[in-house]
Amino acid sequence: MKRALRIAHFDKNKKVKVLELGFDDVEINSKDFAEEGSLLLSIHSENQKTFFQLSIAEAALLKERLDYILALLAKQYIEADEKAAKTRQSKNQQKKNQEEGEEVDWEEEDEKK
Repeated sequence: MKRALRIAHFDKNKKVKVLELGFDDVEINSKDFAEEGSLLLSIHSENQKTFFQLSIAEAALLKERLDYILALLAKQYIEADEKAAKTRQSKNQQKKNQEEGEEVDWEEEDEKK
């Protein structure tokens, strides 16, 4: 088994949890036929290990869904960021207009004196 990815996270108690992706290469069996490789996902915590083996087809489906979800989340983030920027710009413009209005009021009071 070859390791392709290792991601470590720490929980609120500062205990490590690890996600690993490993794979087995394609092999030729004893009858001279190719056997597809496989992928193995594993999650390790302090006292537990969980493994999940994926076929090539399952891994391809997982990749397809991850690509779709990542694209969707990127689009949502861009849209949310643009909306937030417009909201900030509008608030800043309102604040600027208020400050300019206050300056005018001060000038009017000076003229009355």
